[in-house]
Amino acid sequence: MDLFLLNMRFFAHNFTLFKTSKKMNHPTFIIRKAVEMDMLTVYEQICVLEGMRLNRNDFIKIYFTNIQNQNILYYLAETKEGKCVGFISCHIEFLLHHCGKVAEIQEFVVDEAYRSLGIGALLLQQIENEIISSHCVLLEVTTRKTRLRAHQFYEKNGFSSSHFKFTKTPSKNL
Repeated sequence: MDLFLLNMRFFAHNFTLFKTSKKMNHPTFIIRKAVEMDMLTVYEQICVLEGMRLNRNDFIKIYFTNIQNQNILYYLAETKEGKCVGFISCHIEFLLHHCGKVAEIQEFVVDEAYRSLGIGALLLQQIENEIISSHCVLLEVTTRKTRLRAHQFYEKNGFSSSHFKFTKTPSKNL
């Protein structure tokens, strides 16, 4: 039995099946929770997203810590053949200034060859379903200024551009 079928049986309770429109004649995609054994697949997806190789040892430590946290959601999109074609992560936390739980998408990537097929919308819908059941009051996402297609995707899916995000790398001189 191939590894994909074995995974499907073992993690069947985590699977949600989605089909893209038959009119568009696209394949079936599976959206499922990421598990420990997906670490290398997720690592590759995040390296693509960031455009560089990340420190694998640090990544492994963070991945295995986060996968155990019920307030951190990791989902994969796969083809029916088991090829990972997308990943989304979302962190949920209580924020004082929102007086409730807020979910924030941290990483979101769809394989370039599979973009504009509805996979991103399926991953996003899965996260939205999760945060509704978690009683979150808001879903946030930050994206680089240069990712114009991502901006369009978020606006198309109901997000509004309402904030600026400023970042700073800590230095020893602080």
